[in-house]
Amino acid sequence: MENQKNLFLAIIISMAIIFGFQLLVPQPERTPITEEQTNSESLVDLSIQKSSTTVLAERNEVINETGRVNFDNLKIKGSINLNGGLIDDLILEEFRETLDPTSDLIEFLNPLGSDNAYYLDTGWVSSDSTIELPDSSSIWSADKNSIGINDPVKLTWTSDQNITFEKIISLDEDYLFSVDQRVINNSGLSFDLYPYGLSKRQGIPEMQNFFILHEGPLSITDSVLKEYDYDDLKDDKKIKHPSIGGWIGMTDKYWQTAIIPNQNEPVQQTYSYSFVDNVDNFQTDIVGQKIAVSNNASISHNFMIFAGPKIVKVIDKYMEEYGVQEFDRSVDFGWFYFLTKPIFHTLEFIFGYVGNFGWSIIIFTILMRICFFPLAQQSFKSMAKMKKLAPEMQRLKEQYGDDRAGMQKEMMALYKKEKANPIAGCLPILLQIPVFFALYKVLFVTIEMRHAPFIGWIHDLSAPDPAGILVLFGFVDWNVPGILQILNVGIWPILMGISMYIQFKLNPAPVDKMQAKIFGLLPIVFTFILGGFAAGLVIYWTTNNVLSMAQQYIIQRKIMKS
Repeated sequence: MENQKNLFLAIIISMAIIFGFQLLVPQPERTPITEEQTNSESLVDLSIQKSSTTVLAERNEVINETGRVNFDNLKIKGSINLNGGLIDDLILEEFRETLDPTSDLIEFLNPLGSDNAYYLDTGWVSSDSTIELPDSSSIWSADKNSIGINDPVKLTWTSDQNITFEKIISLDEDYLFSVDQRVINNSGLSFDLYPYGLSKRQGIPEMQNFFILHEGPLSITDSVLKEYDYDDLKDDKKIKHPSIGGWIGMTDKYWQTAIIPNQNEPVQQTYSYSFVDNVDNFQTDIVGQKIAVSNNASISHNFMIFAGPKIVKVIDKYMEEYGVQEFDRSVDFGWFYFLTKPIFHTLEFIFGYVGNFGWSIIIFTILMRICFFPLAQQSFKSMAKMKKLAPEMQRLKEQYGDDRAGMQKEMMALYKKEKANPIAGCLPILLQIPVFFALYKVLFVTIEMRHAPFIGWIHDLSAPDPAGILVLFGFVDWNVPGILQILNVGIWPILMGISMYIQFKLNPAPVDKMQAKIFGLLPIVFTFILGGFAAGLVIYWTTNNVLSMAQQYIIQRKIMKS
C-alpha cells in the first residue's frame, strides 16, 4: 500500500512540475511614489484623457473621416491621425487571423470611435494651466501625405499663444517608430513642460487566459519586469513606478505596444484604468522629466514606440542596437527564461539549415538524447538489471509474504549484490521535465511557431494535431464541440501513446500488481492529456520515446545475455 501512495505522489509531483511552477512566481511589488511625481502624474491624467463614445462606427468609416498620413514598410501599414496626432491605425501585413491564406490580416491598432479602440500617443503636459497645449481635438498639419522607411513626416500645430509644437515621426524597416517632439516658444512666456508617451486601449481583448502566459500591461522598471492583469488595474485604478529608462506597454500573446524613453532618463511609469460611457479604458504611460521653456527658446524630446509582433530576432535587435533594458522579456519565456530562450535559439538555428520547425524539433530531440546519453545509459543498465532480477524479486515476495521488513532487507541486499538501483529509471524522466516544459513554452508563446507547418496534416506546430479520431483522422470536416475535444485524439498523440506503452513493456514490471495496472493505464491517460497539446510538443515526446526505446532495447539484450 505504501508503494502505491509513493507512486501516486510521484505522478502528482511530476505533473505539478510540468504545469504548476509559475504559480509560485511572486506578484510585482508597488513602488512608493514621491510627492513631486504624484503631482506631475495627476496633471498628465487630466491632459491625456480621451473622450469615448457609446456609438461605435466601422473601423474604416472612422479612419476615412479624418485627415491622415499613411505609412507602409511592407511589414506594417496604416496611418497617423491628424486629429490629435495619434498612431491609431496599424495592420500587420505578414500575419493573418487563421491558416486560411485568404483570411483577414491582423488589425492591431484601431481609432477612437471604433470597436476595441487601441492607439498610441505622445505629447506634453504642464503644471501651468494657462499654457495652451495640443489635445485630442487639435488638428495637426503635415508636410507630406505618406512616409516610408526612414522617411519622416513633420506634424505641426501652433497655439493662439504662438507656441509651435512639432512631431517628427519616422518608421524603420520593422516595427519601431521614432517620435521627436519639439516646442518653439514665441509666446513671450516662460513655463515648464513634461513629455509623455502612452498606449491606450478600450475594452478587454480576447485572451488565451492561460496561467503560463501573461497578457496585459507590463513594463521594465529599473531593469525589473513588472506584469499586471487587466483585472489588477480594475481593482487598483492606478499603479505608479519611478524608473531610470526602461519601457512600458501592453502585450497580447503575439503582439505588443511599448513606449520607450531614453534609457538614461528618469521617468514616471503609470498603469491606469477608468470606466467612461460604459467602456473600460486601460492605459500605460511614461512621463519624462520637467523641461524649462524660456521665451524665444526651443526644446525637444524623443520617444521610441514599438507596435507589432514579438519576433525574437527583431526584439533582440532593438535591445542591442538601442540598449533597451530587458526588451527581450516582451516574449513571455517565463520564470525559466534562462532555459527557454536558449532552446528557442537552438531550434531557430537548426531551422536556418532545414527550413522547417518540425524537423528542427526532431533534430533538437536527437541532440538532447546525445547530451543525456551517458546518464541515460547508466539508468537503462540499472533498469535492465532490475528486469533481469524480476523473477528473484517475485520469489522473495512469495517467500516473505506479509513480512515486508524482511522482504525489503533481502531486496536491498540483492540490489547491492547485483549493483542495481531501483530509482535510476526516474533520472531520465526528471531531466526531461524542464526541457519538456521549456519547449512547451517556446511552442506556446513565440510567434515564430504560430502557423508553422511540419509535414502531412500538421499545418501548425503550435496547435493540437487536427487529424483526430472524431473527424476520422481528417477525412470528415466537423467542428468538434469543446466538451468532446478531449476525445478527439490525433495521430501523433496516438503514436506517442503506443511508444509509451512499448517503453512500459521494456521496463521491469512492478512487483505490486496494482502498480503494474496503474503503469499500464498511464500511456492511455497521457495520450488523452497530450492530445490537446501543441503538435510540436507531441512530436518531441514521441521522438524522444522512440530514441529511448532503441537505446533501452540494445542495453537490455546485452545484459540479458550476460
